[in-house]
Amino acid sequence: MSWSENTLQPGWGTPRRTAVNVELREGGEWSTMACNDELGLLCRLAVIADRGAAVGAPEHTPNDELLGRSVRALLQARHQHDPSGMLGVVDTVRLLLGADAARVHVADYALNALCVLSATGPIDDAYLLEGTMAGRAFSSGEIVTTDTTWWVPLVDGTERLGVLELEFADAPHEQPQVLADLSALLVLLVISMRRYTDVWLRTRRALTMTPAAEAQWDLLPPLASASSEVAVSGILQPAYEIGGDSFDYAINPGQLDLAIVDAVGHGMSAVMMSTAVINSLRNTRRERRSLVDGYRQADQLIVRHFGNSNYVTGQLASLDVATGVLTWINAGHLLPLLVRNGTYAGELQCEPSMPMGLGGPVVQVAQETLQRGDRVLFHTDGITESVSPSGGRFGLDRLADYLVRATLDGVPGAETVRRLSAAVGAHVVEGLNDDATMLLVEYHGTGAERT
Repeated sequence: MSWSENTLQPGWGTPRRTAVNVELREGGEWSTMACNDELGLLCRLAVIADRGAAVGAPEHTPNDELLGRSVRALLQARHQHDPSGMLGVVDTVRLLLGADAARVHVADYALNALCVLSATGPIDDAYLLEGTMAGRAFSSGEIVTTDTTWWVPLVDGTERLGVLELEFADAPHEQPQVLADLSALLVLLVISMRRYTDVWLRTRRALTMTPAAEAQWDLLPPLASASSEVAVSGILQPAYEIGGDSFDYAINPGQLDLAIVDAVGHGMSAVMMSTAVINSLRNTRRERRSLVDGYRQADQLIVRHFGNSNYVTGQLASLDVATGVLTWINAGHLLPLLVRNGTYAGELQCEPSMPMGLGGPVVQVAQETLQRGDRVLFHTDGITESVSPSGGRFGLDRLADYLVRATLDGVPGAETVRRLSAAVGAHVVEGLNDDATMLLVEYHGTGAERT
């Protein structure tokens, strides 16, 4: 195999693209194909069977030839369609698998409904996950089948995007692993295309979204991600009217950096403050500065540009994944919850500093050494202070109980926060009066600890 590069003229994607020419061997013959950087991973997958020994890939399987041809077909389909032509790529997957029909069910922002993707946006209204085959596949993360229909989860790492539904005239001949592999490739292509079009995001909304919520969602990282040592999952409610709540994280070499914030007030003014704080924290993080520096810079930013006693509470944290040491600053915010060995171990204590924007020194930089299997839940007051029609608060005890039960049941982190958020919504019945946000960290330990 060999590689060569040349620069392409600007197209509908990035201003300049680098074409990578890859020589592929198929049936003893060599051919050349080109792909741009955003699809480099797919190019590598196309030749992985020939390079397996060199990169430590799994052993050859009977499906390798089919997968190699499928990658090439999907790459060709990707270049034949503009960004809004996602359904053309979906149809290529349908043809490759011999299905008679294919539909993509897109998860909504609240992660409690699905809507079918069309060429211009959603088809019909969104429908709830519960009680549906597609919803079962989405919630479980596993392929769900009947005799002639398969529902395959569409997952980017640990972030769930939706479900691919495939209908067959007869029982499908392909093995579930082939469907899973091609679905994973479809996800990569969708991600590369959705940045340039509104089609996916139109389909993702089950309700009308406020401008403030639109700005907040554009600020957020993916709702879930993971490495071999740690996983992080977040959720915000009310998804379509969210205001000052936000969170951020980055899985960097050797550590997880994260923050959860709650700006005073509601609507766009609160979003502007939380946006300023999140981007300030990103700046100090990317400049390799400390949590204390991040707190001080964000504090000064709010004072300088918003003033008038405006402020943002939050928890700013960093986890050393090799040692399990969690370090954090409490900026006048609710304390995180710890679940250890399947039981609620209490709140992680840290003396509060002033909220960002009100000035003052860092009172304490707290540390806790996490153990393998620990779960730490960061949350905002909209969770525990949610009130039912009878006047009862959701409360800390109820939140801890839900978290412990999900942990004991082996529910993955992303599904845990989804269910917790749904439980809060069911408690209030008629809609939240405040933003309710959660960010769950699961520590898996280092490779040595897991063996």
